[in-house]
Amino acid sequence: MRIDWKSIRGAAAAGAISLLAGCGDQTDGEMSDGLGIPSGIYAVDKTHTYVTFSYLHQGLSYPLIRATEIDGELELDATDIENSRADIAIEVDSIRSNTSYFDKELASPKFFNAAKYPHITFVTERYEALGDRSGRLHGTVTIRNISKPLLLDVTINGAMENPITKVPVIGVSARGYLNRSEFDLDRFIPAVADRVDVAIEAEFAAGSTEASASAAELARSARAGSGDGD
Repeated sequence: MRIDWKSIRGAAAAGAISLLAGCGDQTDGEMSDGLGIPSGIYAVDKTHTYVTFSYLHQGLSYPLIRATEIDGELELDATDIENSRADIAIEVDSIRSNTSYFDKELASPKFFNAAKYPHITFVTERYEALGDRSGRLHGTVTIRNISKPLLLDVTINGAMENPITKVPVIGVSARGYLNRSEFDLDRFIPAVADRVDVAIEAEFAAGSTEASASAAELARSARAGSGDGD
């Protein structure tokens, strides 16, 4: 029997093209109506959320410090993204560097003073959409009971129903910076830079939990009760 390899190759190529086209249609369908997920409260997915801080150290390198306990909520308005807000709390005791000695220093009164000010919080003032998937998040960060504006450039990476949990999810990246001296964190300036860059990679899952709601409320309360420090 003679095998017609030309016909087989043609059929395979047609099948591959049809498959790719079908995948493309599915993606467009998921995202064509706004974000493709419903409005509502979305809790921080703590297993897929990262907050890091970096600064110039003696003109030599940019060390990374990370927060490992982050919680809070996103209130998503999928039809008008500018009505959305995020309120987040970070446990100061969870901030980690590459050395245990410096971790203790960061938690001490020399720096964050975790015993007196156990949380760093962020609350939204407004979201400014610049495109379908980009915008600026105008917010307030509170550190050591001192509140200052923080502007974050936001990219919405994706939104969908999680194929495993069957729960709507959304993922974002955000970048911004602050000057640590504004929060009475001025040790070693200028040898160690005043500017601290903030990088956030976060995922949120539909639904509120007791922990996420508590963290969001804590962030809002910190903003309301903060001042110039004490």
